[in-house]
Amino acid sequence: MAIIPQETVQEILDATDIVELIQGYFPLKRAGTNFLAICPFHNEKTPSFNVNPQRQIFHCFGCQAGGDAIKFTMLYDNLSFPEAAKKLADRAGVAVREEALDPKEEARQRSKGDLLRLQKAAADWFHRLLFKSPAAQPARDYLRSRGIGMETSRRWKFGYAPAEQRLFMDWARGEGFRVPQLVEGGLAKWRDENRPVQGAYGFFRHRLMFPVNNDFGEPIAFSGRVLSPDQKGGKYVNSPETPVFQKSRTFFGLDKSKRAILREKRAIVCEGQLDLIAAYEAGIENVVAPLGTAFTPDHARILKRHTEEVVLCFDSDSAGLNAASKAFRVLAPSGVLVRLALLPAGEDPDSLIRKQGVEALREVLEGAPEFFDFQIDRRGGKLNQGSLRDRLAFARELAVDIALVDEKMLQDSLVSRVAIRLGVGEDDIRKLVRDALAARIRLEKASRKRELVQQRRASEKSDAAPGDDVPGNPADDRSGAPAATEIRNRSIRLLCRGLLSEPSVRSALDGEPVPAFFSNLAETELLAKLWTASFDPASPASVNAFLAGLGEGERGALLRLLSEESATVTPALARDCLAALRRQSIQREIAAARAQLGAHGLPEAEATRLTKLLLDLRGRLNET
Repeated sequence: MAIIPQETVQEILDATDIVELIQGYFPLKRAGTNFLAICPFHNEKTPSFNVNPQRQIFHCFGCQAGGDAIKFTMLYDNLSFPEAAKKLADRAGVAVREEALDPKEEARQRSKGDLLRLQKAAADWFHRLLFKSPAAQPARDYLRSRGIGMETSRRWKFGYAPAEQRLFMDWARGEGFRVPQLVEGGLAKWRDENRPVQGAYGFFRHRLMFPVNNDFGEPIAFSGRVLSPDQKGGKYVNSPETPVFQKSRTFFGLDKSKRAILREKRAIVCEGQLDLIAAYEAGIENVVAPLGTAFTPDHARILKRHTEEVVLCFDSDSAGLNAASKAFRVLAPSGVLVRLALLPAGEDPDSLIRKQGVEALREVLEGAPEFFDFQIDRRGGKLNQGSLRDRLAFARELAVDIALVDEKMLQDSLVSRVAIRLGVGEDDIRKLVRDALAARIRLEKASRKRELVQQRRASEKSDAAPGDDVPGNPADDRSGAPAATEIRNRSIRLLCRGLLSEPSVRSALDGEPVPAFFSNLAETELLAKLWTASFDPASPASVNAFLAGLGEGERGALLRLLSEESATVTPALARDCLAALRRQSIQREIAAARAQLGAHGLPEAEATRLTKLLLDLRGRLNET
């Protein structure tokens, strides 16, 4: 797609307050002149996510994620640079002027845009069928049986996927969508993946369709529910993963409920879409549902961004309880407080609301016990009088979960509660917890080792295929912790800070050429870029627009410099730093000359030249 020029990037950043932007996603706490929060890009207990309103940047001292408002939007909303810039431009009312096309990026963005248009067009078509097609009568009957009216169906844009495949394929062809696009978008499957010539068929057949939206309310996938008891496939079938849809990072309904979650400071997790919709329509709006009951670390991070407390409202049968236990084990390491809402036997949120009213569900949710209290109450009473073997087996299960809790006081409390309730010695429980923790650490180390190997391979592959970045825009890097260049030389660090943030320093050095001795020193490449760059240190937007054009490593290094607490760099200090660097350069030349002079078999003429050079270098060193 077209490249957004630096002037437009600066205009977007000028019109965006980063504190206001981030507070629209999750709360920030003031800490002096800055703001702090738990980092949304990695799991942590102590806030290390820092927002600097003066510099208009954020930086996490834990995972090293950092940047300006555009970079935050890229990371948080999983967008490319142009997409994030345009989103903020729309938000601020800034007209985006584009220039020079990059063919590879244009093709990628066009393909992604085509997939989003396909999902929206399909959602509209399924929705029309639900209301107008005679074949959709079973879907309308099912909704009526669940007490869901047509107004609710319109608000959530329910749809119907016909059993007759030809209808869907004819519609898609008439709309100009090609079969490969349908397959890539998860709406069709090849009859034989190895022989596409045999054609494809629609992925969803005779199902009630629930559009799955991204955070902006755009359809990115579908979840289809069966309408016939003898129908093949699962009760719910979700779209396969596509370039615009990752199941492990998506919650159904979050586009509607995220504001309520922030307001209520808790998220209620339901198992199914209809349970969520029933609760939301009844006034309990802080609800989400995973697409299936399998929780992932990405799900946990998404919830952690919005709240500190999660209530799992799953079915009370064995399958629901097992799913809740698995969800806890994913959520607990993120630091989220987990509660379990025990619904009456045979009920789900939807049926409970229809039979007893929404207050019955509210009462269950408000009284939801913490995970460990629920587990002990559920099985502890029965095991208390059982054999020691059975009690220790249950204690071993609980120890695995206790080991996930990092807070020492809470862990000690849990150990005591389990020991008392099960009639088992505290020392025995503590040993089980230590064993479980050691096993978890071994698994985490093995996992990190695998990740490092994968990252190294990816890095080697990237080095072998340069040129993928969009000129003038940062690479489409959405990871939370980019590898950053490290500047260790104190004088270089101070000069970089001065050129970036102090107008007086830039004015004092303005017009001077980059010192020639920089070429003799390590870590000066980035300093030379700053020296010759054109930006206004007094304008955070101008600085951030310049940073946006750098690579991830260079940008990360400079953002860390700007986020550090440090004395103000004055023109005098900058001159002192330059003098120090000049001395370091001369000292390197002296060392190199000495090494050459000590070489075996050196010709007399060369030895004489090096001796004179050393005298000259020492004289220059004394003069600096």
